[in-house]
Amino acid sequence: MHITWHGQYTIKIVSDSTTLVIDPYAPDGGLNPFRAKADVVALSSPGDSSMSHLAGIQGEYQLINTPGEYSIKGMMLHALGWTDQDKAEHSLHLWEIEKITLLHLGALNRDLTDAELQVLERKDIDILFLPIGGHDGLTPAKAIHLLTTIEPRITIPVHFALPGLKEKLDNVNSFASEMGINAKNKQPKLIVKANKLPLDTTTVILTP
Repeated sequence: MHITWHGQYTIKIVSDSTTLVIDPYAPDGGLNPFRAKADVVALSSPGDSSMSHLAGIQGEYQLINTPGEYSIKGMMLHALGWTDQDKAEHSLHLWEIEKITLLHLGALNRDLTDAELQVLERKDIDILFLPIGGHDGLTPAKAIHLLTTIEPRITIPVHFALPGLKEKLDNVNSFASEMGINAKNKQPKLIVKANKLPLDTTTVILTP
């Protein structure tokens, strides 16, 4: 499995012959336009145009934009729906791909509820995509609190400050310092297999 982060909440996962794109960002946010060929596109906040921009997605793809349980192209998804104070609909995405469990929190900006924790605790989370930049998302402090609750094998921070980004977000430095790693140690992609997951909790900073 190859995992890349493209800025904001946008993740691309290439598994065997299937490409999954999660939350493609819109081009008006200051980053280079996101384009990718995909077999599956999943939206955690379909009502938010800034993270559900489909114009850059190429190919014939299947779209997932509602809560529920899905089995699609060899991947399993449990999308847990929630509604924010403005009545906008969101979901947490719990994926199982190549015997690896991945949790994409989307635009989560609060602590997890007891009901959500009960669902998540049924599986060991291998990879967590954790928003850390603040603003409308989790602050670094709240992100770290959530991280200690979920205890994933690998944490990949997302939704933090990048050159050119118009949204004012915290950078990755303070989060990296709290995690005891060097923020300059970034890599373009993560290649991972179920039988080679790290034994100790690991943080991987990806560069778009």
